[in-house]
Order: sequence, then C-alpha cells, then structure tokens
Amino acid sequence: MELKLLARLFVLLALLCSQQGWTAEVKGLYEIEVWAKSRSDEDRNKAIQEALSTVLGRVVAADNVQETPVVKTAIAGASHYVRQFQYSMSADDRRDDGQARLMRVLFDEAQLLNLLRSGNIGIWSEIRPETLVWLVVDEQGDRRFYHADDMPELTSALSRAARLKGLPIIFPLLDLQEQQQISVNEVLSADSRQLLSVSERYDVVSVMAGRVVDKGRCWRAEWALYFDEKIKQWVSPCGPIKEVMLAGMQGAYDVLSKYYGVKPDITEIGYTVLKIKGVNSMTDMIRVTDFLESLPIIKAVNWVSVEGGYNVYKIKYEGNEHLLAEALTNANVLTPLPGAAFSEQALKYQLVTH
Repeated sequence: MELKLLARLFVLLALLCSQQGWTAEVKGLYEIEVWAKSRSDEDRNKAIQEALSTVLGRVVAADNVQETPVVKTAIAGASHYVRQFQYSMSADDRRDDGQARLMRVLFDEAQLLNLLRSGNIGIWSEIRPETLVWLVVDEQGDRRFYHADDMPELTSALSRAARLKGLPIIFPLLDLQEQQQISVNEVLSADSRQLLSVSERYDVVSVMAGRVVDKGRCWRAEWALYFDEKIKQWVSPCGPIKEVMLAGMQGAYDVLSKYYGVKPDITEIGYTVLKIKGVNSMTDMIRVTDFLESLPIIKAVNWVSVEGGYNVYKIKYEGNEHLLAEALTNANVLTPLPGAAFSEQALKYQLVTH
C-alpha cells in the first residue's frame, strides 16, 4: 500500500513540474492591443470592433469566421463584451494628426462563450498543439534557413502572426546533427519523408514548412502543413511581410482549429476507465497525460494505478463515446488494442513509440 502511495505521489510531482510535451496553454486569447485613431467614442468603438474580430478569429473554428451570423452579432455589439480597456499615455505622431493611441482591450470570455454557444459553432480552447515551423528565406536566389537573430523583420512579423492567431510555434534547432540530416531543398521538396523523419525528434503532431521570397517591393510565400497524415498547401500573394506571415498562420489555424474545436451542443458527460500499455518511463507517462489533457473532449484525467502492465486512468469526457474513441486515436499517440470498446470494464490502448 505504501509503495502504491509513493508511486502516485511521484507521478503527481512529475506531472506538476514538467512543462514539456507537444501542447501549450495559450494565454491571453481574449486580450489584444489595437490602434484607435483618437479617444473619441466613434474611434474607440471602431477599434473595439476590430479587436473583437481578431479575438474571435483565433477562438472560433468555422469556415469564413467573419461571415458567421453569431460572429457578426458579436462584432456589432462588441462594446458590450468589454471587461477593460486602456489607452497608452503617449500618442503616435506617425499616425494621422498624432491623436492615435494604442489601446489594450480585454473581453469577457464567459459572455462571449455563452453567445458563441448559441450559434452552435466550434470553439478552440487555450490548450493547443505546438507546430514545428521549417522556414526557408529566399533573397535574390539565395535560399537559407530562417534564423531569428539574423532576421529581425521576419522575426517580428512571424511572432505577430502567431500571436494574432493564437498558435504556439517552435523552430528547429538547426544544430550540426540536423544540418547533416536535412537541406533547404529537402524542406521544399515534393517528397516530405525526410522532413517528417527529422521532425520526429520534436515530438509534435503538426509540422509546417514555408518559403518566403523577397520580391523587392513585396514578399511572397508558399506553405505546407503536415497534420493528421494529410497535407495542406497554400500561397500568400505578394504583399507586406506582416500580411504574408499572417496568411501563413491563418492557413495553419484553419486546419488545426477545425480538428480541435468543439461544438458547444456536445453536452453529454461520461466517465470511463482507460488502460494504456507501453508506458515504460516517466517521459512516456508525461507524454500520455499531456496528450489526454490536450483533447478538448476530455475534461479531467486521473491516474489510478499500474495493473498487469497497463497504466490505468479514469477520465471524464464531454460528448459521446464515438467522439472520444476518435479523439484518442487521431493524433497517432495511442492505438486501440483488442477489447478497446466501451464496456463495463475499460478501454485498452497501446502507446505508439517513435
């Protein structure tokens, strides 16, 4: 009995202390800074509408978010959903007549979620998968990997775009090992096997490759997202680097939000026991727990014990059992074992090794 108690305490401590895994908690989704032309009521309301449009564009999972009726309703009455707003105390002399002010707006998350639920559209929570971004910069035919320290303009635009879309992104180390394993041409190749193979060290579920080209007066980009064993490709037309990077992040958001977004009409609450085989180390245990907690359908995860080679968890989920079964297998972290059907006993899965 004492050994089991010690084991549970050790696991709990490890889970609390570890911040690793392929998911991240994106904070500040309902808070944003925008420019208001002046302090007038009219300019303030316009800025608040712009702010809410951006906020909803990073939490709503739907085609043509801005054309969704419930989103239009929210934006029309944007000021009703504001909890706080504050102007900066210095004007920007470069804008108009020097009256423009940066304004921070914090929206009421609970009120907005209540409104969005009435529209029966998907909502993406703050727990989101990290996306590994391989970016190639093409300047006058010279192609090289993106390096944050050497490319401040691109770094600023990329960080801004990821922040506006609420996407946690990471970049390859490009250490000696990787430089020997992959080249710029292989990242851009139509054959993505080497790219995905090298990306395995980062233990992410989504990989993004991009090529941004300096055309002199504008930038142009091509993108590819590898996720859920599918590939999406799109192009950012020639424009300012901020717009080009935002178009890149928008493409990734469209795919990921539709996968992870949960419609609020799913209200059924259930409990089940989940038995997972192949959890052989603390790293495996953390990986499993991070994965389960990242699934929007799962509302609570409790590790119970180790029995017969299985780690046993009790989970609380929102939705039906078929949605849960699909969520557990879609990210290629768990694979069902014989008997992995809903019954009075338990679901049985095998941890997929990399």
